[in-house]
Amino acid sequence: MAIHSQVRGDNKAALAELEAWVRRTLEADRKRAHGWLHTDRVRGSIRILAHAEGVDPFLAEAAALLHDVGRTQPGPEAEHGARSASIAEPLLEALALNPQESRAILHAVRWHNSQRDDTLLLRILRDADMLDGLGAMGIMRAFMSKSHLVPYAPDLPFVDGNRRWPPEYASDQLLGQMEWYGYLNTKTARQMARKRIAFMERFITQARDEVGADPG
Repeated sequence: MAIHSQVRGDNKAALAELEAWVRRTLEADRKRAHGWLHTDRVRGSIRILAHAEGVDPFLAEAAALLHDVGRTQPGPEAEHGARSASIAEPLLEALALNPQESRAILHAVRWHNSQRDDTLLLRILRDADMLDGLGAMGIMRAFMSKSHLVPYAPDLPFVDGNRRWPPEYASDQLLGQMEWYGYLNTKTARQMARKRIAFMERFITQARDEVGADPG
């Protein structure tokens, strides 16, 4: 179920400005698994979550647009949320938002890649981000992000319970992403995720069959 933006008026114009800047920035950086297309899908998911969970749609969309802009700057993966918030702060100031709105957006962006869950906006942003690691897009992103690795272990391809971290094979990333279901915060996100997880399970069964894996 797709839900289009419910934002109207000045906030709609503000989102259009943010979208234009974020899209230019991410497309220029050419991150494959975390580029503009990922951000746009996260925005699509957060629209659904915001509608279901009663979150201000403007705050939700703004947070989704800004959550990964820090990936365009060098630094540890674990700190990309903090870098995103630092980049986002002057952008939000330029839009002349009220301080409460800015603080809410920046807080969600800053902590979206942590286990912190002290606001509903933060929880749905984390859920929307994790949902993009599940389903068909999740499979695609797993193999894109680990394209430098061998796709699967030839002796035990796609075997549940044999995950390696850091990943030795791209399939390790895929299996790890499937575990994100357990970290989802909202009932709405879990409902959305179940269909995606089922698709990933079918993919693994098919892949094992094609490589002639012995199911044991």
